[in-house]
Amino acid sequence: MNQFTASLWGDEGWAVNLAIKPISQIIKIVSRDTSPPFYYLWEHLWLKIFGTSEVAIRSLSFFFFVLTVLVVFLIGRHLWDKKTGWLAALLTLTNPFLFSYAFEGRMYALLVLTSTLSVYFFLKKQRWGFILATTAALYTHHFAIFIVIWEGLWAIFALLRERHATKGAAKRRLLPFLLIGLLYLPWLSPLYYQTSLVSSGFWLGKPEFKDLFKTASKFLVGSDQPNLYQQIALGALLLTLAVRRWLSNAAVNSINSVNSINSAFLFGWFWTPLLLSLTISQFFQSIFYDRYLLLAIPAATLLIASQRRRFSWLLILVAVGCLSIINYDYFWHPTKRPFRQLAEFIKAEAAGLPLINYNAASHHLWETKYYGLEAPIYSPQPLPFYTGTALMNEGDIIATLPDQSPIGVITSASVAEVRLPGYHLDQYHQIDSLKLLWMVKN
Repeated sequence: MNQFTASLWGDEGWAVNLAIKPISQIIKIVSRDTSPPFYYLWEHLWLKIFGTSEVAIRSLSFFFFVLTVLVVFLIGRHLWDKKTGWLAALLTLTNPFLFSYAFEGRMYALLVLTSTLSVYFFLKKQRWGFILATTAALYTHHFAIFIVIWEGLWAIFALLRERHATKGAAKRRLLPFLLIGLLYLPWLSPLYYQTSLVSSGFWLGKPEFKDLFKTASKFLVGSDQPNLYQQIALGALLLTLAVRRWLSNAAVNSINSVNSINSAFLFGWFWTPLLLSLTISQFFQSIFYDRYLLLAIPAATLLIASQRRRFSWLLILVAVGCLSIINYDYFWHPTKRPFRQLAEFIKAEAAGLPLINYNAASHHLWETKYYGLEAPIYSPQPLPFYTGTALMNEGDIIATLPDQSPIGVITSASVAEVRLPGYHLDQYHQIDSLKLLWMVKN
């Protein structure tokens, strides 16, 4: 068992159940959910070619992850040199947070790739590459807007630095943002609807200021409460940043030096998404969540790899070694619930048993659909939109229990938590945290 072959979990199940539908339906359904459609269109085409196995689903995200490593190398080489590019690529490849989402059948690896491509083309001043990559990022996840905001601010800053900037220069720098806006126009109506959904109630709580630094720690070593290997890696990376040559030797007192400008850009790339989402969460709807912000991580790997001291090589290699051990352990010890094994047990030992999903902290409708089980959610109350209701069909939710005995209940809640009116527990089978309960009438 590894991260490619582990059972799907709910969000991945939702994504694949959407991606196998016709393209027109994908766009229609996802417009009623909370994200744009670009990833699901990619997944639709990928699954047509490679099938719908767990390996096929995860390999798409891993493919995006590998491409991101390449783009980080290109940015490092462009801003500094090949050595910086290779080091930044190595830090990106071993970054535990990015590594974990390289095996997630969701849009996050594509979000990092398209956002990093946007930055690359922005820095290279390749207009159409920038326009297309940025538009792709916006159609992948709404949080790509934070990268666009930073790039827009940087473009304005660059104009202000030009003492004799002409109207032509302003047009060259700002016109691509207008074209990106025009390409994004078709999604403004769904975006308004999705925003209204989130503002009506979302599952995220309001973050505290300390969460900013906890998230920054996660982005470096994969946890805000690191184990020994992560502590060593975090110490090495922070020391590398502390002794980094933030100003070039040739222009220590010049804020206009090329190296200082490049460092400032990367610094803003990293902190702008975190600070803006934290600020919005304080005054409006809470949206601050680490996996939505992982597009900032490549900026950190580039900062660490660049403007380094001679002994920083050793620190970086120590960090890479520790993070590689963490990633190796993560790859071979998946923590996702073993839903495939539960489905196999049900098909072999409880065939014909009427099934329901018990809606506790979470339901498992999408896993049951993916693994070929029919088990509607029992929920007398309407479910919130963020449980995937945009994709649910009539019959996926039932407010009354089937008039049969026994019935099988699929849940990851504790056995004591499951309460069905008119039924009591007869027996249950458990695989890790997943359970099948046989419930009989009183």
